[in-house]
Amino acid sequence: MNIRKKQFEKGSENIMRVFVCEELINDLRVNFEKIKDMFGQMNKQNYEAFFVYSFALFESSICEVLRRILAAFPEKLSDEKQLKLKYSDILNNIYSSNYILYSIIDAEIKSISKGDAVALLQKMQKLISIELSFNKNVIDEVSKYRNKLAHDNTVSKREYILGSGSRNNDSFSLEKAKTLIGVLMNVLSDLELSLKNKYQKYTKYKLIKDLWEEIFETPLLKFEDCIEIRKSTMDRKMDVVGLNFEHLKRATQSISSGEKFFLAFLLHQYSCSINDQFFKFRDIPGLVSVTSKKNINKILHVFDIYPNLFNGVHIDGAT
Repeated sequence: MNIRKKQFEKGSENIMRVFVCEELINDLRVNFEKIKDMFGQMNKQNYEAFFVYSFALFESSICEVLRRILAAFPEKLSDEKQLKLKYSDILNNIYSSNYILYSIIDAEIKSISKGDAVALLQKMQKLISIELSFNKNVIDEVSKYRNKLAHDNTVSKREYILGSGSRNNDSFSLEKAKTLIGVLMNVLSDLELSLKNKYQKYTKYKLIKDLWEEIFETPLLKFEDCIEIRKSTMDRKMDVVGLNFEHLKRATQSISSGEKFFLAFLLHQYSCSINDQFFKFRDIPGLVSVTSKKNINKILHVFDIYPNLFNGVHIDGAT
């Protein structure tokens, strides 16, 4: 690791991370439940297909974990990664600020997601600095049987090319499938626990707070004064984002036109009509006059990934 990258990582705690651990865990649980459901329905007619699909879901889960974490923590990527892009890729995405990052991440994942579960798990552990408990030999078995079922599953066993000596007694059975799928579920459960322990501080509440404080430096718009976490009217057990309307009405009388622009930008994500309570259209400056255009990209990036942060979804981490 070079000196510049070490310096970046040393100060990286102050960087806003567009990442919510709860979202990642929920997606992981969806795939886990699909595998669990198939496990309960396996029989002699479907176990091969269910085994191959379970492996695909397992592999997809690992890749999605990598994709989300590397997007939020790009310093975990190797500086040695050489990205190859066609001119047409650049031209077609010239205004997509994150296209290059996502291309690097996809290239990283494709390079390790090749039907080898051990290599995939080892690479994930190295990239995101976690340790999982699994038997390498058993995981190797999972990959071996998956690859045989996907690429070499004919009755002839390719005897017409290799001769009858190519036969082997390494048969795949319903019992073997259940054992190996059970191992995959155990690894996913271990991964879920490890991710919670390492990334649990990255909540929706933290993301909203970090975004707000990145945009507004004025004490008139302190996060704690403007944003309230309330109980949902639909489900009293659910925390949702609320606004301190009285404070905002007072604050908007004294803030700059640029601050009004960003406040209107964020409030519009809460409600399409709420800005009518605070601003007239002439209060909002033209886009070209806004000096902090980087903040516009931050807001768009956050809501591109988490579009519902401000409009009634469950907000974890508020307490």
